[in-house]
Amino acid sequence: MSDRKLGQTGRRIVILIACTLLLGCDKRGGKIAYDPKSFGPPAREDYGTPAYDIPLGPMDLLKISFFRVDDLTNEYQVGADGNVQLPLVGAVSVRDLRPEEFAKVLEARYAEKYLNRPDITVRLINSNRNNVTVEGGVYAAGVYPLPGQTTLLGAVALARGVNTNEGNAKRVVIFRKQQGKTVAAAFDLVAIRHGQMADPLVYPGDTVVVDSSKLRGIFRDLVSAVPLIAIFRTL
Repeated sequence: MSDRKLGQTGRRIVILIACTLLLGCDKRGGKIAYDPKSFGPPAREDYGTPAYDIPLGPMDLLKISFFRVDDLTNEYQVGADGNVQLPLVGAVSVRDLRPEEFAKVLEARYAEKYLNRPDITVRLINSNRNNVTVEGGVYAAGVYPLPGQTTLLGAVALARGVNTNEGNAKRVVIFRKQQGKTVAAAFDLVAIRHGQMADPLVYPGDTVVVDSSKLRGIFRDLVSAVPLIAIFRTL
């Protein structure tokens, strides 16, 4: 089976878990607790680094700005080998470096021969390891890069918001990896908008599922293909 098919299968399994737990929930309700206090960020071992403190890596897109040197300021793509090809200095590795650390490396490289006391900033524009999946009753379900720290409302907005014809804003579930296990918590977007419930942060790797009348159709399609008991063992 190809990597693409495996990815699609994994994504469908997450949707199926959500469907199973959301069935029968026209508003609130269901088996997943609302806004549990124990539903914190992913553990260090789930990231390899604390949340939003992720080192640069292959295929990341960077904005590298050179103060008062507009000809060098540009967006640069990290190659599959972890190197960025830059004017004058050639290939520079980003591996295990955070943006501010990589900026210091570049300042040292350019100061050797080319620039006098260079002032360089590096900003991560997009990272393959910095995505959130938004599914269910939204207008544009898909996988989106997180633009820095993002709350649940912000994540749903990336998918163009809750579909008013199909989505249930009172029943939104975040699935997350914690210490190698998948955990879930439910949130009420209406209550969040009225300040009655905290708007939680979402993290890279999270899957956000908005309850939807159409989830039941997806559920029927997947039950015939995936053993139900196996799914619950992975949750």
